[in-house]
Amino acid sequence: MQSIGKLTLPPNEAERLQALKRYEILDTPPDGSFDRITALASRLFQVPIAIVSLVDEDRIWFKSHHGLPGVEQIDRDPGLCASAILTDEVYHISNAIEDPRSLANPLVAGAFGLRFYGAAPLKTKDGFNLGTLCVIDQKPRAFSQEEEMILKDLAAIVMDEIELRMASRKAVRMQSEVLEIAAHDMKNPITSISTLAEFIQREENRNVITEMAFRVKKSSDRLIHIIEELLESAFIDAGRIHLKKEMVPMGEIASEAVASNQILAKEKEQILTLHLEDNPLVKVDREKMRDVFNNLISNAIKFTEKGKAITITVKETAGQAYFVIKDEGQGLTDKDKEKLFGKFTRLSARPTAGETSTGLGLSIVKMLVDHHEGQIIAESEGKGKGSTFTVVLSVV
Repeated sequence: MQSIGKLTLPPNEAERLQALKRYEILDTPPDGSFDRITALASRLFQVPIAIVSLVDEDRIWFKSHHGLPGVEQIDRDPGLCASAILTDEVYHISNAIEDPRSLANPLVAGAFGLRFYGAAPLKTKDGFNLGTLCVIDQKPRAFSQEEEMILKDLAAIVMDEIELRMASRKAVRMQSEVLEIAAHDMKNPITSISTLAEFIQREENRNVITEMAFRVKKSSDRLIHIIEELLESAFIDAGRIHLKKEMVPMGEIASEAVASNQILAKEKEQILTLHLEDNPLVKVDREKMRDVFNNLISNAIKFTEKGKAITITVKETAGQAYFVIKDEGQGLTDKDKEKLFGKFTRLSARPTAGETSTGLGLSIVKMLVDHHEGQIIAESEGKGKGSTFTVVLSVV
């Protein structure tokens, strides 16, 4: 434990405060769900006061305070909740005037006359005590083991409510981000299609019309790809992905994926090579696994400079099938690796020829591989040193 003056701090105080900020609940408006819990706690334990408290750096802020009108927060020192978060168990004082832990507390010695205090910590999934659900009385009273269990259960419900609100905020933000990214990424190809169509209407030179038609097709393909990624991600999130597994040689799927990406590689003068060291038999959804390989190959092309090499190897070792793609691209930083498979992730690398990237590709790859009970591994020695992505599946 650390100490500041008379105040004892949890050993993980800095991380605990970060967790508290992460939930974005401090100084939020009153909420009926929390108020109902404190009112219920007051009735259950037959005490006049029940509080949902959050222990900030230098204050104890009340998210809900039944029976204590007009008080929104108190100083952290000498608040009892600051002591209650030091333990994962229920912290209670049956008669504060006789308890050495609370004798000097002004709430006990002063006009308020606090005598009984019972608190269960609000514990996060990753083990941080954010605050408490506490019940208070101005009369001494005992606190049974059964009552302790009830208070812990109520505190867990409070924490569920806090988690639910954080998840809702994340969902709203993600939805906004999806719309923003989709609008941004779709705007360019849509504008291009519209502009080129107008030129084609006025143009008489056949060769120019052919070139413009090709560019319209390319913009349309980009647009379709963006929409497909958004839909695929949404289907997986909604649990609406259905795998039609069959026995397929991995080399066959890899060959199809390489063939479909050769034109993109040639446009950037890249050397795209496939080595079939083995041709292991895997049980997969052929179309979905081709999507995985396609995504990894197109990503390598997108983030690798003109004229560089991309090598794909299929092999079998100890009952495991490996699809390995190694590029000479921009590589991955340690920070990139931490968020690599997240949705709408923006990495330090950027497409080298202005290609579109929704930030969904690798998250889709990860989810599809997970659904096949496989593994996706990303390796890089650092910025500018290329990357290696490996898909590992069980051999049948």
